[in-house]
Amino acid sequence: MNFIDEWGFIILSNVSIVLLNWNGDEDTIDCLESLKSLDYPNFDVYLVDNNSENKSITNIKNYLNNDSFYNSVLVEKEDLLGFQKKDETNLVFILNDNNAGFAGGNNVALNYIKDNVFSGYVMLLNNDTIVSEDLLTGLVNKFNESEDIGFVGATHYYYHDKNKLQTVGGGNIDLVHGECSAVTTFGVQEEFDFLTGSCILMSCDVLRNVGVMDEEYFMYWEDVDWSTCARKKGYKLTISDTGYIYHKEGASIKSVSRIYYHTRNRILYMKRNTSGLTYYKFMIYIVLYVLKESTTNFFKNREYSLALLRGLKDALLKII
Repeated sequence: MNFIDEWGFIILSNVSIVLLNWNGDEDTIDCLESLKSLDYPNFDVYLVDNNSENKSITNIKNYLNNDSFYNSVLVEKEDLLGFQKKDETNLVFILNDNNAGFAGGNNVALNYIKDNVFSGYVMLLNNDTIVSEDLLTGLVNKFNESEDIGFVGATHYYYHDKNKLQTVGGGNIDLVHGECSAVTTFGVQEEFDFLTGSCILMSCDVLRNVGVMDEEYFMYWEDVDWSTCARKKGYKLTISDTGYIYHKEGASIKSVSRIYYHTRNRILYMKRNTSGLTYYKFMIYIVLYVLKESTTNFFKNREYSLALLRGLKDALLKII
């Protein structure tokens, strides 16, 4: 994907970095600051605000207006259709008109890139991350190792415990229980069932071939489903040998929401990606599991039990 100019110098293809903000201006600004240290020179940022409170948007605007590194432009989502980014612009701040969740918010930028950026790479990056200076170089180099690589992920360390590994960047899917688990040991595998959505790089061509994320998930499992779509297209999912991110890990997501969406979305995923005996065995398991867990914990943790039941009910309404 990189090119050689007439004098024999390598021209590094551009990377479009997609960030999503939802009332997380402090994290977003920290992430933007860390991107300045990247040793890969050709990148721009598509920052989508997912209908945050005015304070969060104002703080990011003030940061961009007073920063000399980013040459930014503000675009309302409704104006994106006719928007053409100028070469000198290296950050597009897009204001979404609703909170469309993780998938829907990121898709605002991904759809624009898919339709308007015809070469180079795309990197999905969580706003609650800090990047190492060699992150992009490592991701791009890994992507170009083989033509069948579709998605490349990166090593995650905990932001508040920087020597502790969170995940190598990918994980495996248990189709018996409808569970996904991150791999937390280096060197045990080179290919993965899914890559963690907090950092995924692909080429613009792969994005157009695989498509954007399914917005029905809203949050959780959209990266697993996206990865499965890529594997169905014949692409391999792997991780970079170089670079890493520090991840603050979902500080804004409440545990009750996590339980609800995890319950609902694992059922949606299994409905869309399995069939026959595998699917029916899972459905028996998940119904019995939710009923047992919610009954056992109802008086100890009513909110937990109700979140499980709502997740099951809403999933069943969608798949019937």
